[in-house]
Amino acid sequence: MLLLTGATGFLGQHLTRELQNRNIPFQALSRRALSPQLSRARSQVHGEGEKSIDWVPGDVNDPESLVEAFTGITTVIHAAAKVSFQYEDRDELLLVNGEGTANVVNAALEAGVRHVVYVSSVSVLNRAPDGPVVTLADRWPAERPNSAYAESKFDAEREIWRGQAEGLSVSVVYPSTIIGPGDFNGSNTPSLWRHAAKERGFYPTGRAGFVAVHDVVDAILYLADQREDGQRLLLNAANLTWKDFLERSAASIGAAPPTRSMPAWQSAFLWPVDKVRTMVTGQKPIITRETHRSTQSDFRYNGSSYESALGKPYRDIYDTIKRVGEAYSRLN
Repeated sequence: MLLLTGATGFLGQHLTRELQNRNIPFQALSRRALSPQLSRARSQVHGEGEKSIDWVPGDVNDPESLVEAFTGITTVIHAAAKVSFQYEDRDELLLVNGEGTANVVNAALEAGVRHVVYVSSVSVLNRAPDGPVVTLADRWPAERPNSAYAESKFDAEREIWRGQAEGLSVSVVYPSTIIGPGDFNGSNTPSLWRHAAKERGFYPTGRAGFVAVHDVVDAILYLADQREDGQRLLLNAANLTWKDFLERSAASIGAAPPTRSMPAWQSAFLWPVDKVRTMVTGQKPIITRETHRSTQSDFRYNGSSYESALGKPYRDIYDTIKRVGEAYSRLN
């Protein structure tokens, strides 16, 4: 039996739908029991018709709750994570991503799970702003990760390989920026289309990697099926400047694209100003120190490991941007 953590998140919802489409039996970890009378509850989700999910009560930050949840499980896909680029969330990021993964590893070892597929991030690899193209060979960062999110994922990465050293079979994916339809009002990457709709005039000068969420799902399910210990896949379909990405996402919803560059010195000046504004108004920041560092850096990735392993090309990233825009337009 397969167990999925993080089923209600952006990536997790796409994984859930594809597992159902492939008729793969699985259970999904839920932080709350969906029925007070039942330890294992069923819920209806709506996609192409109604399909049920077998929800298993458990919380990655509650080790005791994982004992029952992991009973009888042979494969775990660990996709549960908190994503935030606000330094104020550092403690929660370390708790959910770092300690939570340690608990998952310990529970898997205790329950005799055969294999764990972990969803990591390119942020844990050895990358440098304006540096060379990052590959799977760039395994461990030479410097401290430059964001609280990256730090928390690095803690999780170490826990996964600690599990392998203790006898657990593991495989890992390292996706770049994952794009796809989802909660456009949330805080994950679908919200970029909401920002595009606001027609802000500036774009950062950096570059990043992008990959379609469906390619990430395919890679994860491939690893779950293969159960090859130590296999690692860097997932990146294209390296785009933020100018190119923001222009394409704006065009996908008929919005005016940004036309003026915001150099690094300017956003470095603005993020402290914006922090003061948020303290006064209580609103979420538009620019943070960590988004400044990320979007003004030039990061490039070699994602060829996906094509070599799965034997097929990535989905076209420009077509993916267009399709996400169409999904946004249908809802707005």
